[in-house]
Amino acid sequence: MEECEVCGKEAKSLFLVEIEGAQMIVCTRCSKGKAILKEYKEEEKAVQAGQHVSQREEDTVIENYGNAIRKARDRLGLPLKVLAERINEKESTLVRIEKAEMLPEDKIARKLEKALGIQLVEKQAVEGKRYQGQKSESLTLGDAAMLEDKSDEGN
Repeated sequence: MEECEVCGKEAKSLFLVEIEGAQMIVCTRCSKGKAILKEYKEEEKAVQAGQHVSQREEDTVIENYGNAIRKARDRLGLPLKVLAERINEKESTLVRIEKAEMLPEDKIARKLEKALGIQLVEKQAVEGKRYQGQKSESLTLGDAAMLEDKSDEGN
């Protein structure tokens, strides 16, 4: 299990949410009232007695995505402007993606995959934190808020 980045509690289900412009991984309780961008369900496996590594799968864009897009486009004989019109995206965005100056968002990557007949996104196992069943000594946002409240009470 991983810890919530807000309250520090360990949770089996975690959610990627946006809190005041920052994306954070939080528990169910801390995700209430927030727009959930992604849900993480993790599988745990023992590494050593009492020590675990959490794992989850995430969609990741392939390494040479820019070259793959350009080669597929050339193979189909599609000018960049035509491809942009077909997938309803700006030509300048596609130029930056092809030059690998910008990672394509999931939505754009899926459109490119469909239009060009290629695979840009693949599932990849992401290893989480190693822990030994004890609370981390790191300071969470919830801890910081409590510290601030205590310092305000003393004034």
